[in-house]
Amino acid sequence: MNQAKTIRGLLIGLIMTHVICIVFLSWVPPVSRDALTHHLAVPKLYIQAGGMVELPNIGFSYYPPNLDLLYLIPLYYGNDIIPKYIHFGFALLTAWLIFSYLRGRLGSLYALTGALFFLSLPVIVKLSITVYVDLGLTFFSIAALLMLFKWHASGFNFRYLIYSGILCAWLWAPSTTRCSCCSL
Repeated sequence: MNQAKTIRGLLIGLIMTHVICIVFLSWVPPVSRDALTHHLAVPKLYIQAGGMVELPNIGFSYYPPNLDLLYLIPLYYGNDIIPKYIHFGFALLTAWLIFSYLRGRLGSLYALTGALFFLSLPVIVKLSITVYVDLGLTFFSIAALLMLFKWHASGFNFRYLIYSGILCAWLWAPSTTRCSCCSL
């Protein structure tokens, strides 16, 4: 029992150390091309226009913008670093989902190991210090999948199917603008 407590403390310490390192790594302005030309540029153009407007010269402005719109608030106040922390927040939320799911099935040691494994994957570390939408996609996809699992486990309670659909819809809801070059 004492050994399990020690391992649990070690895992929590490793997770906290990892989170602190990511926080320090994210403390610089964004430099990635996609962040500067897409994920921050389109919301910044919306701010300059005073609302969502059609941007026919920027093709990717027609992609579903829900996650990018979360970056509007810090950009409105002139901060382009906080969107990195918003993106990293989705990694932490995903790690929490993994922890919660595994704790109910395997116990807290395996749950902490699963959360640490997820957060320490090199691709997750790289994405955690950038302004993209990939970690939001990961969070909402896993949350929707877990709701489907819950739907099945509950004997097909329709409520969980609706929750799963809402989580999927939040990701892919279309923009209010329309493409001028086709009938989309």
